[in-house]
Amino acid sequence: MNKPHSLREYLINSIEYLKINPDKLSMHIENGRYRSTMTSGLSMMAIYPVKIIVQDFAGDANTIAFVLYQWIRTHQSELMTNLETNKDAVKFEADIIDNTKADLMFEIELSERVIIKKNELDTYEFTYPPEPQYEPAFAAQTYELVDENGVIVANWQSTDPEHKTDLTMPFTSKSSV
Repeated sequence: MNKPHSLREYLINSIEYLKINPDKLSMHIENGRYRSTMTSGLSMMAIYPVKIIVQDFAGDANTIAFVLYQWIRTHQSELMTNLETNKDAVKFEADIIDNTKADLMFEIELSERVIIKKNELDTYEFTYPPEPQYEPAFAAQTYELVDENGVIVANWQSTDPEHKTDLTMPFTSKSSV
């Protein structure tokens, strides 16, 4: 699993308190699961809730939530774009220690694809494809639909994509398994 390591590194590099006190950050995974189907490929998906615990934090808990959402935008964007998962995307709890400090726990559910292929040595290799990314949409343009004889049967202008995005799916190259 690569995402928990990526998330930990991101939080430590982004939040001043954790830069100074990385030992105050712990992460736990409980009740994770794997999914695979009976397709011709051997790949699978790991799905797991991650509890992120920050101890003795004297700052605003919203700081951690904000930074966490910035990581989610790139590494688990469906937690923000899917209206159903968005409802419970980031859960949190706080243990108020005194008037200045709290122990904070955030929980998010991550998923991670694992591509498994047999290599030339007849052993298996695991790779972890990148997550889909949002990119600015194409500029408005005119489109034409032609029939088999080259006759235009429809034409239209696409809408202005100002502030719109497209989801770009990273595809792994096809090779024999």
